[in-house]
Amino acid sequence: MKKNKIQRGVLPPLFDRIIQPKGGKDFESALLDAKGLQESIIRELGLMLNTRCTLRKVVYDGHIEEIPLFGMPDFLGLEDFSDFDASNPQEWPKTALVIETAIRAAEPRISNVHVKIDKYDAASQSLSVTVTASLRETKLLKEIHFPLTFQHNSKGTKEAAA
Repeated sequence: MKKNKIQRGVLPPLFDRIIQPKGGKDFESALLDAKGLQESIIRELGLMLNTRCTLRKVVYDGHIEEIPLFGMPDFLGLEDFSDFDASNPQEWPKTALVIETAIRAAEPRISNVHVKIDKYDAASQSLSVTVTASLRETKLLKEIHFPLTFQHNSKGTKEAAA
C-alpha cells in the first residue's frame, strides 16, 4: 500500500528547478517554505517588471487587459520620452493599474493584487510602490506585502528592485 506524503512547502518555479543543481536533494528539500515562496515571487516580479514594452502608448493603452505580458512601459525619464509623468500624483492610479495588470498576468501564484504608489523622488527618479497580494492555494502564507522601487539608473535604463 502506498502512503501519501504530506507536502510541507511548495515547488519552486520551473526555471528555478531546471537550473538548480541536483546535489542529492530529494523532493522534500527542494520545496519552498513560506519565506522562500515570498522571495521567489518577488524575484520573478522583479524580472518581469524590468522588461520594457516596445509598443507605442496608443496601442498599449488600447490593449492593457489583453497584452500585459509585453512588459512594462517606461515610467520615468525625460518628459518628452516618457508615457507617464511620475511626479504627477494624478497619474499614479493609472500607473498603479498598469503595474497591477502586469503582475496579475505574470505571476499565477498570487491573487487579489493591489498596488499603492507611495512616493516619487525626482532627484533619483525613483517611484516607490507597495504591492499587496494573497497567495493562491497554499496554507504557507495568507497575504504578502513588499515594496518595489522603480529607479532610473546611471546607464539610462529603468530598474525595479524589491
